[in-house]
Amino acid sequence: MKLSTQTLTSLSALLDGGEITARGLIEDCLASIRDQDGHLGAFVTLFEKEARDAADQADRDRNAGRRRGPLHGIPVAVKDLADIEGSPTGFGSRAYAKGLAEKDAEFVSKLRHSGLILLGKTHQVEFAFGSWGTNHALGTPLNPLDRKVPRIAGGSSSGSAVAVAADMVPLAIGSDTGGSVRIPASLCGIVGLKTSAGLVSNEGVASLSHTFDTIGPLAKSVEGAALALGALTDTSVVLDSSALFGAKIAVLDEAQLGLLDSAVAEGLSNTVKILESAGIKLSTFRFPLEPTEIQRRNGGIMAYEAYANLRYLVDDEDQPLDPYVRQRVKQGAAISAAEYEELLAERYRDMAKFSAAFEGFDCLLLPSTPQTATPVSEVDENKIPMSRLTRAGNYYGLCGLSLPYWQQVESLPVGIQILMRGGGDARLLSVGLGIESLLPRASPLFR
Repeated sequence: MKLSTQTLTSLSALLDGGEITARGLIEDCLASIRDQDGHLGAFVTLFEKEARDAADQADRDRNAGRRRGPLHGIPVAVKDLADIEGSPTGFGSRAYAKGLAEKDAEFVSKLRHSGLILLGKTHQVEFAFGSWGTNHALGTPLNPLDRKVPRIAGGSSSGSAVAVAADMVPLAIGSDTGGSVRIPASLCGIVGLKTSAGLVSNEGVASLSHTFDTIGPLAKSVEGAALALGALTDTSVVLDSSALFGAKIAVLDEAQLGLLDSAVAEGLSNTVKILESAGIKLSTFRFPLEPTEIQRRNGGIMAYEAYANLRYLVDDEDQPLDPYVRQRVKQGAAISAAEYEELLAERYRDMAKFSAAFEGFDCLLLPSTPQTATPVSEVDENKIPMSRLTRAGNYYGLCGLSLPYWQQVESLPVGIQILMRGGGDARLLSVGLGIESLLPRASPLFR
């Protein structure tokens, strides 16, 4: 049995039953990384010795009855924007790191406390500012679902999604400022959770936009995402799949969905039919703003805050930055402090309007991305289609979940997105568990 292909819940049960060891799991993941990562480019660094030592200690602890929790002894990868003691925080850049981190980011400390073993740090879009998943400074991680045509993995948590989808690690952590967990989860056929703002600490995390930055897990199942959220928040997340049948669910109005790939449109339509066949009553909802306008307003705040954080790098033309990311960050220079304050005030007014319009609904169903994984050769860096349907989650202060929909065996996955009011993460995961159980499953292309 190839351990790295298993879900978190399966691995937890195997460890509890003494059928596998943490050290064996680490070695299996490292072997998978050695076999694949030279081509896929998911990892920026590995902590091989530290991971082996931690695994041996986890096995000793478990044998002595000192089990920390369900994830004790399981490896995790972390996006390279979180401080990890003794390692540089690269933020997807050749220029950002200022030395070795003196201590772990707060959420990393919680992961360790839960017994998870840090296996490595994953590649990302430079400064986490991009939804294609490309990085023209350090290299672009490739989507593992098509080994013939190089395709994007989605951004900005590209390496984290690739690592999980390619069975190199069973769990990875990303960040979501405008869709950066949900987009790569969608394109790589895994589960991605955008947590509610403030639920997971951002202390020790390199910031793109403090207004919108959130930390969240990428896993192979909703149950795995729930276990990861429990570790990130030092809580126990209890799931109830029957929550789906008590939830008032709306589907985004077709006119606001805009142009969708035929596969995405079919995936959403089939999901609606599946839910209706299961007895779920669905209504239609319209955002008070058009999704492109939400995207623009979210982007203005992001650009201003990104430029405030990174102007010392992007204004220095000698710095070896991704030219497209430099351009995106520099857009913030054109926004004055007064305009920024008005953007924030406008956002709060917009949040109130959304809340009033969404009264009576629990969650909103829509695609995560308007298209499936694009070939890298077809990417237009001057366009931002991938975040058109995700940024509403950040702008309106919601939590969001992307679930994989597989139409057939040899097809690229479609991401089905569920949005819920901020603070409803546990219920969101419960509804997601119910939907996940109804959706078709298929083997990824390369298996």
